[in-house]
Amino acid sequence: MLRSSAWLACCLSLGCQLLTPYPGGGDPAKAIGQKRPDRGPGIDGGVEQDPLVDPAEDASITVVSRAEEPVLAVPGTAFLIDLDFIAPERNVIGGGIRFPGSDEVQWTFISALEDDHGTVPIQFGYVVAQDVCDGVPNLCHEIETEQFAVARNVAPGQDVDGDGRPDGEFVVSKPANVTVVLLCATCDSKSCQQVLPKGKCQQCGQPQVCRDYYDRCLAEGMPNAGTKEADLFETFFGTNGVLWTVATGCAAGERACDDAQKDAEVEPDVCEL
Repeated sequence: MLRSSAWLACCLSLGCQLLTPYPGGGDPAKAIGQKRPDRGPGIDGGVEQDPLVDPAEDASITVVSRAEEPVLAVPGTAFLIDLDFIAPERNVIGGGIRFPGSDEVQWTFISALEDDHGTVPIQFGYVVAQDVCDGVPNLCHEIETEQFAVARNVAPGQDVDGDGRPDGEFVVSKPANVTVVLLCATCDSKSCQQVLPKGKCQQCGQPQVCRDYYDRCLAEGMPNAGTKEADLFETFFGTNGVLWTVATGCAAGERACDDAQKDAEVEPDVCEL
């Protein structure tokens, strides 16, 4: 049972407000793509590796993005890199991403990919710093990223890509070009409305505590799986839930999931938001 219907209706009726403009022009691609350990970005999934600088390309590997629309990058959360690859040499070991203006492919090693063949998915998250918008205007910024399968070089030290220099230990596929939208404004900004499909704009990502509640109560095999509550959860609290489109909804939705999880500590078999 959704106990929070009153605040839910209130949150959904609220409009979005523009953020105070951030100073300076800045480069959103550079801001989101910089590795700054003190400010939080990185890779979530697999084992993060040192970036590959201008890596050679293995033309035998085919990769396509599974994203059917622009990917939303919310400050302080991770956006999904979701690729399919085919590698005749069975040499793919991870996935990577490169941002405009950079010669570095940031990548993660995913042990489960080793020796896989056929059409195989690569999935991991790129973590966006909470303060990524500090140096760029308060807009939704379109960034054309390149996303790759990363593989062991079957002929290390040879000039596979024909650029006149020996290639390194790792190579990358031809890139899949994927549009990432960096959310540095709220949903009523014209810049966001122009670049994001209707209903895609979010003020925040789905909180971890809501994912935890779903796994405990609503996932397949759990007490409330397949019920009306599962449908309502998906609409309001799911990955693209409407609560995450306004700041007040972000706070209220996280609070509701947190309260439900605390109740479960007292009565583990009770599942209700």
